[in-house]
Amino acid sequence: MRRSPLVLVFPLVLAFTPVARAQDAIDPDALAAAIARGAAYVKGLQQPDGSFQLPPAADTLETNFPLGYCALATLTLLKCGVAPDDPAIERAFEHMYRLPLRKTYEVSTLVLAIEARFAPPDDQLDPEKRSYTTVARRFFGRHARKVDRDKLQACVDWLVAHRSKQFEGGGWRYPEGAIDLDNSNTQYAMLALKSARRLGAEVPLDLFAKVADYFVAQQDATGPEVPWFAVPAADGPIGEMLGLEERRKLDRQRAQRAEREAAAAATRERRGGGEALETAERMRMFARGWSYEPREVPKGPPPESREGPPPPQTGTKVSTGSMTCSGIAALCIAKSELENTPALWRPRAAAVDAAIRDGVAFMAHHFSPRDNPRVDGGASGWKYYYLYSVERAGVLAGTYRFGTHDWWEEGAAHLLTLQEAAGSWPDTKGLSRLAHSCFALLFLKRSTIPLMPLPPKRVMTGAGAR
Repeated sequence: MRRSPLVLVFPLVLAFTPVARAQDAIDPDALAAAIARGAAYVKGLQQPDGSFQLPPAADTLETNFPLGYCALATLTLLKCGVAPDDPAIERAFEHMYRLPLRKTYEVSTLVLAIEARFAPPDDQLDPEKRSYTTVARRFFGRHARKVDRDKLQACVDWLVAHRSKQFEGGGWRYPEGAIDLDNSNTQYAMLALKSARRLGAEVPLDLFAKVADYFVAQQDATGPEVPWFAVPAADGPIGEMLGLEERRKLDRQRAQRAEREAAAAATRERRGGGEALETAERMRMFARGWSYEPREVPKGPPPESREGPPPPQTGTKVSTGSMTCSGIAALCIAKSELENTPALWRPRAAAVDAAIRDGVAFMAHHFSPRDNPRVDGGASGWKYYYLYSVERAGVLAGTYRFGTHDWWEEGAAHLLTLQEAAGSWPDTKGLSRLAHSCFALLFLKRSTIPLMPLPPKRVMTGAGAR
């Protein structure tokens, strides 16, 4: 079968493929009503000039990101089904295009909003004939105005110019401060650059390699072992998805190979040395996560095994669910861009696949739909931001489950209990109801464009899958 290096996608309806368990837990009518109420709430905050009014909040960071929260609201409305030519969308883009490009979150979210505005209609998508990228790029070329194309490339150029001066330029921050890189800003920049590449903007390919190297180096060196389950983005090339029978065949082949490798390792040990083949080690999964700020990487060779308790961590350098999802998403994007360039991909392939697999294992080990988990068993806050991060990591990794956890089903069930009568979700420390409602809606809509077609749940494999 001919491999397609480009991105494919099913219509978003696949996110809600009816299966018995999902119908038992999430009522589709209640879900649709909740999304409609939430979108109406966000749309109702728009002002005549196209901006969005921030709801009152005791402590909100959004005031520092006027372009950012306008872009987030616009992205949310588009993903919730508001037409690209709706007057609210027209006003929002006119307002955003007047604002300067100043911060990574803002620039990145604007790119996501541009891509969402020019998403090709479902009736033009046929994964059997043309990749999503082919259709999306052609649609953007035909329908985007010069101002849209120029703004898209300006955003890319801004992101390229404002990369970290540390860590070989493998990340982003706001940008200001002594530390010019964090894993949250970096994830948003990677999402934006992937979107821009899909639409035909010019992005330096080696940038994805630098980000991949950074995240591989920054992951926890060790963690507890987690029972194996399928992680499609790490188990094979991006763009390929195996059905149940093919996956079972692959599992049998892996088991047989592992037996042969174990026997070979035992023979080498009897003869006086030698290590087990790396392939068998890579297929084991260890819960290894990422933190918000970069950590000092120990010099010298990596540990002989990834198994063991995580290293001591404090403050903003503690591994959390949201930042682990950042690492998973960024590495999946990097892999999708690099794997068709052997000179850049081959030296990194094993390490990147292991890092993706172990990052998803961290989520299987620590997942909670109610709180942003920490590696030490605590909670880090930023729940709605975290759940949107979960959505991106799950979709980009191509898995409906983190181990035994159906991440969307559990997260959606929790979010639906929290929606307020006005359609909003509560504000908590850091952000207002606007941002939290947007994050909740983007999660519920499973809004991220996958890197491969996602088949119905019944053909997915992994712990507890049907």
